[in-house]
Amino acid sequence: MEPARKRGRSEMWDHFNLIAHDKVQCLVCSTELKYHGNTSSMIRHFTAKHGAAVNQGNTNVDRKRELDGALVNMVVKDSQPFSIVDDCGFKELVALLDPKYTLPSRRALKEMVVKRYEEEKTKAKAVMQRVEAVSLTADMWTSINMDAYLAVTCHYVDDSAKLATVLLGVLPFPETHTAVNITAAMRSLMEEWGTEGKVTSIVTDAGANMVASVRSLNLRHALCFAHSLNLVVKKSLDATPGLQDLRTRARKVVAFFKTSTTAKEKLREVQEQMNRPVLKLIQEVDTRWNSTYLMLQRLFKERQSVGAALATLKTDVKPLSSEDYETADACLQLLSPFFQATVELSEEKRVSGSKIIPMTKMLMLYLYDTIGKTSHDTATLLGQNMVSNMQNKFDTTESQTALTLSTLLDPRFKTIGFYNQVQAAASVKRLTAFCTQLRKNAQPDTPTEEQPSTSAQPALANVDNPSSTGLNLWETLDRDASEARKARNATADATVEVQRYMTDPPLERSKDPLAYWVASIKGYVWIMSRGCACFRVPA
Repeated sequence: MEPARKRGRSEMWDHFNLIAHDKVQCLVCSTELKYHGNTSSMIRHFTAKHGAAVNQGNTNVDRKRELDGALVNMVVKDSQPFSIVDDCGFKELVALLDPKYTLPSRRALKEMVVKRYEEEKTKAKAVMQRVEAVSLTADMWTSINMDAYLAVTCHYVDDSAKLATVLLGVLPFPETHTAVNITAAMRSLMEEWGTEGKVTSIVTDAGANMVASVRSLNLRHALCFAHSLNLVVKKSLDATPGLQDLRTRARKVVAFFKTSTTAKEKLREVQEQMNRPVLKLIQEVDTRWNSTYLMLQRLFKERQSVGAALATLKTDVKPLSSEDYETADACLQLLSPFFQATVELSEEKRVSGSKIIPMTKMLMLYLYDTIGKTSHDTATLLGQNMVSNMQNKFDTTESQTALTLSTLLDPRFKTIGFYNQVQAAASVKRLTAFCTQLRKNAQPDTPTEEQPSTSAQPALANVDNPSSTGLNLWETLDRDASEARKARNATADATVEVQRYMTDPPLERSKDPLAYWVASIKGYVWIMSRGCACFRVPA
C-alpha cells in the first residue's frame, strides 16, 4: 500500500507500509503510527526502537518478511486463529526463538492471510486456464452453528500426471436449497474459474435438488459412491428388527458412560486394572452408518470392562448380554468390508472413479460368501438386506460409460474388475469404438490418389480428368472409398491397440495407474479423473 512517489524520497518506506491514508505500520514491530505526509514520525520511531536495524539495511526487513510468511503458513495449514499472536505462551516461544522478531498485530496478520489467499487464488486460476478436462464434486453441508454452505471442488490431472485438487469455493447458502439456487451458485463458480466446457462429470449425493441442478447445468452426473454405500448400509440396518433393538440398548449403555462422570471414571479405572488401553465408548449418529459400526465394535472390544464397570455402579442401564455380543460380532463381520471401503475411498489420493465397479464386485462376493458361512439369524437377515439393497442401488453401474471406461483403462483392473463379464465384453467393444472415432478424427484429410490413365483408354482418361470436361464423374465414389479406407484402418488399429492392452497382465493394485500411462502411452494421451475417463488426441 505504500505510495510509489514516497519510496524514492526516503528509505523509511523500506521499513513501513501505508495501511490507511493517515496511518503507517512498522514492518519490524508492527507498531502503527499517524502519517501526515512526511516521514518524520517514522524516522523517530525507527531510530529509537530499531537503531541497530537501520545499519543492517534490508537484511532485517527480509528476515521480517520471511518470518511473517512462516507465521501465515502456520495459521493457514494448522487452522490457527488470528488471536494466536496475542497469546502469552506463543509470544514467549517466538521471543526465545528469535528475540529480534516482533509478532504482527492480529489485524496485520489477518491482512497478510487475505493477501496470501488472493495470491494463491490467482495462481490456481492461472493453472486452471491451462487444464483441458476437469471433474467436480459438490456438496451441501451445515456447520455446527447451523449455517448452510455449498462446497465445490475441482479435480484434474496436472502436467506431472498427478491428480490435483482445487477448492473452487465454500459459499454461504442462506437461500432455500432449491435446484435453481444451487444451479446459479455452481454456474457462477464455474464462470469465475473458467471451467465452462471442461467439466467431464460432476459428483454429488442423490438429493433431488442436486440431481436437478446437475441436469440444469447439462453435465454428466455421477452419484457419490461413498454416499450411496452409506444409504445401502443404513437402510439395511434399519430393516433388520433384531439389530434395531440391539442398537437401541447399545446407545443407552454408551449414553450412560458419556453423561456420567462417575461412570466414565469407573470405566477408566477398570480398564487400567485389566491392563487394557483406556478407550472411550463411541455413540451412534443417525446420519452416518459408520458410527453404528464403530459403536458396536468398541462395545464388543470393551465388553469385559463395560460389564465390570456397570456391575459396580448404581444404574438402571442393563449391560448387553453374551447373546447380544454374539449378534454384534456376527453383524460386524458383514459390515467390516463396507467400513473399509468407505475409509479407503475417503482417503484416496489417486484416481477413485475406476474403483467403483471392482469395489462393488468385491463387496457382493464378500456378502455372498459370509452369508453362506454364518449361522446367526440376525446376521443372515442383515446380509440378505444388504445384498438386496446393493443390487437395487448399483444394478446399472456396469453399464455406465464413464465408470466402465475408467475401470477398463485402469491397468490394475481392466475386465477382471467387472462382476458381469458380459458387460465387460460390451465395455471393451465400447472402448474400441471410442478409440476408433478418435483415430478417425485424428487422421488428416488426404487427397484421393489419381489413377494413371492408359493409352488404350483415351476416352475414359478424358472422362476421369475433370480439367478436360469441367467435372469429375468419380468424385463421390472416390470420396466414399477414401472414407472407407480410413475407417477400416482406424478400426483395425484401434482393435489391435485395445486388445494388446487387454492381454497385458494387470498392474499391481498398489501401483499408480496414471504413472503407468505416462510410462507406456502410445498414440493417445489418457486422462482419468475422479468419476470419469477421457481422452485427447495429441496435436
